[in-house]
Amino acid sequence: MSDDLKPLFDHLRESEREAAPAWHPRYLRTPAPRPLSVPKLAFTAVLACAAALWLLRPVPPGVADLPPLLDSEPRELFASLDAPSSDFLLPAHLTIHIP
Repeated sequence: MSDDLKPLFDHLRESEREAAPAWHPRYLRTPAPRPLSVPKLAFTAVLACAAALWLLRPVPPGVADLPPLLDSEPRELFASLDAPSSDFLLPAHLTIHIP
């Protein structure tokens, strides 16, 4: 930048500073922290209660505490049904009759 343009740009910057409200010092300060609002506080309380209930839930029983699944007396499978011959699966014209 040439030295003869620097004062011109400085003058423009100073003249625009009043028109640009963002350059006012009161806008450059950080905003004060706001206190927690009621909905945020209620949401935090609900989350804390849910976490406490989740941590205090009862422990499920282990596999050793379960009753036996297949604890019955052994017997023949389908004992109550009459056992037909194996020829019932064949069509009638293919059934072999042995005298």
